[in-house]
Amino acid sequence: MAPGIRGGELMVDEIYVIGHVNPDTDSISSAVGYAWLLRERDQMNAVAARAGALNPQTTWILKRLEMDPPLLLQDASPRFQSVCRRLDTTEPDCPMRDAWAITSRTGGLAPVVNEDGTPYGLITGSSLFNFMNGVIGPSERRHQMKISEILDLPSRDAADTSTPRFQATIRIRDVINRIYREEHNDFLVVDDKNQYLGVCSQRDVLNPPRIKVILVDHNEPGQALGSLEEAELLEILDHHRLGNRSTHIPIRFTVDVVGSTSTLVSERIEDTGLSAPPNIAGLLLSGLLSDTLILTSPTTTERDHRAAERLARWAFVR
Repeated sequence: MAPGIRGGELMVDEIYVIGHVNPDTDSISSAVGYAWLLRERDQMNAVAARAGALNPQTTWILKRLEMDPPLLLQDASPRFQSVCRRLDTTEPDCPMRDAWAITSRTGGLAPVVNEDGTPYGLITGSSLFNFMNGVIGPSERRHQMKISEILDLPSRDAADTSTPRFQATIRIRDVINRIYREEHNDFLVVDDKNQYLGVCSQRDVLNPPRIKVILVDHNEPGQALGSLEEAELLEILDHHRLGNRSTHIPIRFTVDVVGSTSTLVSERIEDTGLSAPPNIAGLLLSGLLSDTLILTSPTTTERDHRAAERLARWAFVR
């Protein structure tokens, strides 16, 4: 399974709230807290993520608060899983009538899959034409064959076994030159055990959906997850210097003079009239105290002090 793939799959309808590479506690806590706020306030399908391994401090805090680490997402580049459709299948020895029924529902495609789950081939409009040409041919006698006789033949006879196969977790850009050279219009998608997952078209592969990303605790491209330019960047929430990155579309951009991004998240939660659950409030408080060196750093502001009091109240800590 590729890094950043949860259960083998990244969902394009989710919004990933993510901090910088080599994440510290503030990066993790602000991602978790802001994702929670977006879900509660805006009903967004927001998911907290991280761009690297946890440090010992953050690991200890999450364990103490009985919280799972955010999703590991190291690369935003689209993969084949993002354009895969899990079409209905038939087996090689099943009659063509089964495959024909599938093609009538899928727009002309019928994956043929072996009993062990590995793809045998793909029935397409082109392979059906070649199949019919081979069955009927120029013979006058074969011209008298009934449709029912043809539909009784095994599906394997009409399958294109040369259909290219791609693992779901492969980055599309890594094989894009091969895609351009392919004469096939449709491809099979498999898992790391070569078992059938679905089908994708060349058109979809060349125009894959971008995953949606919100950056917290950083704004410089060099600190962001890999292939950020291939993602749809929605927002940046940070307290560091500007990194001058460009975006595809206008975005919400907030960089404020406070000691931690957790402070900014707590202020937004308060402005909404909400209070974070105790474990999330405790995590945000940990991020704030870590980044401000327990409120002694020169970057600490009065807003950080008020945020610490607020988060301690929500976390039931005194």
